[in-house]
Amino acid sequence: MRKSVWLQPFILLMILLLLLSACSKSESADVGAQNKTSNDRASETIVKKTITIGIVNAPVTLNQINTQDNSASLAPISLLNDSLLDVTDTAQFIPKLAESIKTKDKQTYRITLKPNAKWNDGTPFTTADVAFTLKLALNPKVDTSFKLSFIEGLNEIGKLEEKTADISGLKIIDSSTFEIKAKTPIDPLVFNERFGVKVNYLPAHILKNVDPEQLSTHEYFQKPTVTIGPYRFTSYQKGQYVELSKNENYYLDAPKIDRIFIKVLPAPNLVAQLQTGEIQMNSLPVGLVPITEYDKVKSFENVNVTSAPASEPAELFFNTEKLPDKKVRQAIAYALNRPLIVNQLLKGQAEIIDGGIPSSHPYFNKSIKPYDFNPEKAKQLLQETGWDFKRTLTFLIPVGNKVREQAADIVVQNLEAIGLNIDVQKFDFPTLIDKVEKGEHDITIFTRDYYIEPSLYFTTYRSKDPDSVIRYHHPLVDELIQKGEQEIDETKRHEIYNRLQEVLHDEVPTLAVYSEKRLQVVSKAVLTGKPLNLGTFNQVNQWDVVTK
Repeated sequence: MRKSVWLQPFILLMILLLLLSACSKSESADVGAQNKTSNDRASETIVKKTITIGIVNAPVTLNQINTQDNSASLAPISLLNDSLLDVTDTAQFIPKLAESIKTKDKQTYRITLKPNAKWNDGTPFTTADVAFTLKLALNPKVDTSFKLSFIEGLNEIGKLEEKTADISGLKIIDSSTFEIKAKTPIDPLVFNERFGVKVNYLPAHILKNVDPEQLSTHEYFQKPTVTIGPYRFTSYQKGQYVELSKNENYYLDAPKIDRIFIKVLPAPNLVAQLQTGEIQMNSLPVGLVPITEYDKVKSFENVNVTSAPASEPAELFFNTEKLPDKKVRQAIAYALNRPLIVNQLLKGQAEIIDGGIPSSHPYFNKSIKPYDFNPEKAKQLLQETGWDFKRTLTFLIPVGNKVREQAADIVVQNLEAIGLNIDVQKFDFPTLIDKVEKGEHDITIFTRDYYIEPSLYFTTYRSKDPDSVIRYHHPLVDELIQKGEQEIDETKRHEIYNRLQEVLHDEVPTLAVYSEKRLQVVSKAVLTGKPLNLGTFNQVNQWDVVTK
């Protein structure tokens, strides 16, 4: 009995000690859990820097050797792939993959590659990649957007002849040096833009065994994982977005932005998401904020808004095989109330020009007077041609750019006012391009890219241009195009291109509707980076944003 009484306090003491120990372990476990959570939160504070760019026309391809002249595709392609040269917003050429480009006679150009240039998988970029890309892209069985007809050994459409494997104008000196020889001396502007800026390269070590006839359907062009630009391919959903991540192996300074989203959405949604901060900037020329929204966007507290100079215009492109008489095309020019479009729709933030070259371009012919608004003159010209007023013209219009759509609606009203029957068909841009390349249009409207080298504005007027949507044939135009490409004296080049613009003004195979001053809208969270008419991504690796 005494023993039981004596043990009772001892048992109570042991129970108390066990409880204290358990509490201590529990507290220790809780502290550990708290520390782990704290560490996890700390790691989560290392926020990935992201920029989302809004566009209204969808990229149609990620193929760096065949952009299909699609402006929307140029953004992801230029982020994934560097060229020999890049260009600034002031039209200055700066080295990228090229260490130097030199010429003594303006006919043979020697290119030295940067010694540290490499693909994002670490493989060195060498002249073997240059030779591989050119021989493959210029194979007559391969579609390419390269415009290299000036190179010795290529035909007038810039291709190798059938069963010809080597380019006589390409000479490989060593792994980092090669030469390109032109058929005749050319202005360095021609070489720098057409070859230095517009040619992107394919990784020979990835595609060396590809069949040229199967190239366009190769999985690489759906998922180009090995590229040589500041960003890597992550994902691509056609018609919706392209996602890119920074290339840690970039041969220049690694990008500061971790991820870039290029997001496709209607113009009203673009404006709304600039306000909410879901989008950090628009893009030029395929992410235009309608000038009609200027006052609204200017009121957003979270963005900065500026206007770019008057840009490359929205143009009407006539299928000249279906509208062969220039008087019909002139009648359409006289029918357009372009002052109404500029002054009311665009609130005066635009210019009226007739050709495709912006007025700020050094080769713009300032002496040409645009067609005025004269519907009576338009009717007279149609009568002179014996026009069949029962005929219907098919007008294909791309959707996405609301201002261009509204301008096109005014164009339709103007044409109907002079007695023309118009069948309006609207499509997303990829579908429209497919249709106009097949010649299913009488008239279409879209905007071309900005070019420093003036000859690039005129390739579409060449009789044998396989990618032309106007199907135009004019011997004098062909002659002037060739002379302009080959002339190396700047004064004489100006004379040639002034004359060429005069002929095209009379012939009207295309007609500018308006040349607008585009809005540049950027989130105040963006420290560096801005949409530009020219050279937007030339130093994208320096872009940066505020981290929260």
